[in-house]
Amino acid sequence: MPKKIILAGASSVMGHEKIIEAFSSIGMDATFIEAPFVKKYFKDASDKFIYTENLPPETKAIPLSEYWISQCIKTKQCAISERALKASRSKKFLYEILKTAGIKTPEIFTSLEDARNFILNDNGKAIVKPEGLFSGYAVKTVGEENLNNLEELVLKASDVHNNAIKIFGIESKGALVTELISGNEYSTDLFFCRGRLSLVRLSKKVVVEIHGTPCTVICQLVPCGESFFEQMSKWCRVLFDDGDVSFAQFDFIDCGDGQLVPIDFACRVGGGMTELFGECESNVYADAVVGKQYEVRASKGYLTQLNYVPTKSGIIEKDDYNLAEGKQFIYKHKGDFVPESPSSVASRIAVVIKKAPLATAKDAEKLLIGEERIKFWKKK
Repeated sequence: MPKKIILAGASSVMGHEKIIEAFSSIGMDATFIEAPFVKKYFKDASDKFIYTENLPPETKAIPLSEYWISQCIKTKQCAISERALKASRSKKFLYEILKTAGIKTPEIFTSLEDARNFILNDNGKAIVKPEGLFSGYAVKTVGEENLNNLEELVLKASDVHNNAIKIFGIESKGALVTELISGNEYSTDLFFCRGRLSLVRLSKKVVVEIHGTPCTVICQLVPCGESFFEQMSKWCRVLFDDGDVSFAQFDFIDCGDGQLVPIDFACRVGGGMTELFGECESNVYADAVVGKQYEVRASKGYLTQLNYVPTKSGIIEKDDYNLAEGKQFIYKHKGDFVPESPSSVASRIAVVIKKAPLATAKDAEKLLIGEERIKFWKKK
């Protein structure tokens, strides 16, 4: 008889039947559930799913979203170690536990004075972020040009309140100030199953700063070399127990010296990839469950996601965005409000999926939508 498992967060993935079949093939009877408040936003909503705010009693769950990580932490009904759950909600704990295992992580400044000295004396930059949140809320970079704002930015990052955090049951734990690691930024989804690790995808990112907030505007599926996979495997061995079954999402920096530096982690799938994965030849989640890794075929370019984002708050006045050729998804139209510091999937104005060469920072300039199409907005 297959072991029963709850896949908590149906809206986070696509191709549910294929994923259930994949779990069945490894001896696990999987059932999808989702929170009721998500149903109205979920275009693939199905009566086949169980809609509930809580995990069914006496079950074990694999969380696929932030809401269900909270439920797993609260109920302890999870197929994942407490270390992985805690590291998903504490960047400080994540860095400390990885560092203890000999893995390079960003330096955490113990005082604002240490951060100031690093910026002034080492010509470095710092990054301020909420210690336990997700999705880029209140994340800001700090250099000499805005060093006088450091204390203010820390205060703002220490006291983030919004509806998403309240609904997801996430506690704001203050701010963390670390060094800003230089290099190429990547994101990866992995599947850890009782000691076996599979790659769901590896994405190379182009990140730009909008009013000091790092924002991913280009994401490309790229091959994963042996060195990358070995290092990611080491991270997972630190965070998971041998018997765990979990997806894992990491953001990390390739410093160019062969060393990768993890900067964020969550025991769920990565967000904002639905449009990109929809153009893959197979279901990347189902493939990873059975141990098949996504193969990048770049003969005609890399499968690429272009995120068109606003550079100022306001109401869209012109929605002739001049989008790149490819499969287009337009989310914001004339009359819609957009925020000036996009920090989540919901902030995107439009998305284009296409095959393209490896992107550069110059390619990102075409994806920033500003005052030529957005009318200044001020709350009365």
